This record gives sequence, C-alpha cells and structure tokens, in this order.
Amino acid sequence: MDGLTTQKIRENLLSRWKKIEKSSQYQGVKVDPDIYPPHAEIIDMAQALEQIGRDTSLQEAERRELLAIEKALAKMATGNFGICEECTEEIPSKRLMVLPEARLCANCQAFEERQNARIRLPGLASR
Repeated sequence: MDGLTTQKIRENLLSRWKKIEKSSQYQGVKVDPDIYPPHAEIIDMAQALEQIGRDTSLQEAERRELLAIEKALAKMATGNFGICEECTEEIPSKRLMVLPEARLCANCQAFEERQNARIRLPGLASR
C-alpha cells in the first residue's frame, strides 16, 4: 500500500474518531436511582428502561468503534496496518478505504462470521 493511501486512511480514521468523541451524547451518562417517583406508572417505567437500554447499546457501539479505530491507528504506528491478523496476507487497499479498521481480509472475515453463526445457532448449522 502506498504512503498516500495510508495517509488518506489515517485521516479518515482520525476524522471518525474526533466525530464520535465530539458528538457522543452518551459519555458519562449515569442512571439516576431516583428517576422513578413512587407513583410512576409501570408503563412509564418500562419505557424509561427501554430508552436506557437503547442508550447503553449506542454507547457500547461507539466504544467498540473507537477501540477499533485506535487499534488501526496503533497498527499504522507500528507498521502492521493492512495485514490480516489471521492469514497475514495484505488486506486490499479498496477494503481499507471502505473499512479502515478492518483487521481481517474479506475471506478470513467471511470465515469468522460463518464460525460465529454456527456457535450462536448450533441447531441450525446441522440442517
């Protein structure tokens, strides 16, 4: 991969990282134990808990994305960027332009997803 492509990918990663850090409305959100007054309706409580669950899921997704970006930037710094962690082949630059935090080539990623699907759905794998 040439230096210009690597630089573009690095700028893309840094831009995404800054955007997530800046726009994250979920950082530091704490659940207030006094959020429900004693006379709150059960439906209100259920809706509030559902919203907390959605917020937590979004926060977790942002955290995972930030970690993936930081790992890709660290790989760039050590010279390991663009190498599949499984087969050690070079990940095509087209894939990295679309998914710069990719840690696996497309073939290894597809294999891993098939394996994970079998683990999650063992009864369906034998059909």
